[in-house]
Amino acid sequence: MLESSLHAGNIAAAVATVATAADLTLTGGAATAIGGALSGVALFKRAERPQKQLADRMAGALQAHLDGAHLTADRKKIAVQIFARFPPTEADLARGNMEAGTVAAELRRRVEAADTDPAFRTATALDDYQRLLTATLAPFLTPRDQKDAMLQELLRRSDRSGDADRLREEGITEKAIIRLARRIAGETEDLGDAWLTLQDAMDTAVRVQQEGRTQSNHGDFVDEVLRRVAALSREGDYATAAGAIDAALAEEEAAHARRMARLLESGIELARLEGDSARTADLLVRQADLEAGGAADIGALLALQGSYLQSGQELGLALDLRVAVEIARHARARAANPRQHGAALNGLGMALGILGEREAGTARLEEAVAAFEGALSHWTRESAPRDWAQVQMNLGNAFRILGVHSGDPKHLEAAIAAYRCALEERTRDSEPFEWARTHMNLGTALNSLGEREDGTARLKDAVTAYETALTEWTRESASRDWAMAQTNLGNSLREIGAREGGTERLEEAAAAYRAALSERPRENAPLQWALTRGNQAKLELVWFRKTQAPLHLDRAADLAGQAREVFKQTEATHYLRQVEDLLDTIDRLRDGAAS
Repeated sequence: MLESSLHAGNIAAAVATVATAADLTLTGGAATAIGGALSGVALFKRAERPQKQLADRMAGALQAHLDGAHLTADRKKIAVQIFARFPPTEADLARGNMEAGTVAAELRRRVEAADTDPAFRTATALDDYQRLLTATLAPFLTPRDQKDAMLQELLRRSDRSGDADRLREEGITEKAIIRLARRIAGETEDLGDAWLTLQDAMDTAVRVQQEGRTQSNHGDFVDEVLRRVAALSREGDYATAAGAIDAALAEEEAAHARRMARLLESGIELARLEGDSARTADLLVRQADLEAGGAADIGALLALQGSYLQSGQELGLALDLRVAVEIARHARARAANPRQHGAALNGLGMALGILGEREAGTARLEEAVAAFEGALSHWTRESAPRDWAQVQMNLGNAFRILGVHSGDPKHLEAAIAAYRCALEERTRDSEPFEWARTHMNLGTALNSLGEREDGTARLKDAVTAYETALTEWTRESASRDWAMAQTNLGNSLREIGAREGGTERLEEAAAAYRAALSERPRENAPLQWALTRGNQAKLELVWFRKTQAPLHLDRAADLAGQAREVFKQTEATHYLRQVEDLLDTIDRLRDGAAS
């Protein structure tokens, strides 16, 4: 029916164009050369090529009838004048069931009843007009089928019921009413159902017009859109009206998204001011969902978590680490397969481990171990060897820190075992950077065990592990990692130097610390800078015990004080407690030296 609707509209437009052209020819006093007059008609100029071709053919049919009719010039002129004044509309074509004779007969009755020139209403003039109109339309009209009969009945019922008049009073055009009825006739088999549907549609059409006139409480934008929709609907251009609604909805959604983004940004800032990590994470995830246009995938959440993990680690921001923990919990809740579960648990364990390293107690670290062990149940060596090796190293880190905090050497042994597992997959050829990192972490675990044991065997194994890492990590290729390895190397050399005679190892330790600080200025890595300062303070105590020179105590106190200032600022409670214990030791040594 849509094609038929467009066809009827095209024919009606062509008739109007030809009628205007015919009227132009009357200025010369004769109804001739109608086809030639088309080029001067504005409707013809604006029309697309198919519409121009239709009008040209119709003008030819009209001209052929005039040329073949045995009429006087005056009778031809009057017939053309009536045609120019009363061309059939799309509604006339529809009501005439697209039958040329029926349409022409109905138009004849309309002219006869109209308040117009008496010369138009004579029987002869009306007969001439009816024959002219029939001849002009007949080549282009095809009588309607059963659906069109339903359309005619729907239109008659709408007229008899007064519904059509109700729509016209709202400014809804005849064309729009016909389009509604035609659509429903084409979609419905039963006439009774079609009539009920049309009545409902006409009620809706009236409401659209009333909404377009009524000022809403939703602002000028909505009111303007509704006014435009009402204007389009009056002409039956429902598709364009629907498009206007779609465009308005898109603009409204974009404006809503902008408002939501601004509110979320402010909410995140306030949650951070309050120190509420759970709420900060909730709002950050909602922000990610908004940016994704739905639920953000786990990859986006893990990337977000990684950014907070990095800032918390590098800048020493405990709040960012707590936020990273909470975001990882959100990611875990959205995991849909073993790989995603493993990734979420690994991210959670990393945040918990870094946070647990800075806090007193072991609860976070124990939870980190559980998270990594959970990740290993999803990332097996057979299914994901590289991921498995990564989690093994992370598990080793958590065990190592847990061993340091708890003083239980079994955790350090577990860390060493985890690192050695990781090295089974991480070779220098396959993953040189991570191979070096794993050796560096292995050295740290060995050093922690060596500090708790007699002799220097474990400590020397730690030195070997650090030096192995430094064969791959150079200052030029990996400056930050190189600096970290230098600090750890200095720690092991310091402990060996404390247990052996001479000062060679102590000199090597001092050089390693200086090298680390050359790449770790306070402004760029405050926490790491403070840790190195604390280690330098410990080295000065070793020098004091070997030399009994008070100068070393003064240096140790100054270095430990610098470290304490940073640990307070970064809420690194575990490290703060250690450096305060160190300062207490320095005070006791001073008192002992003074006495």
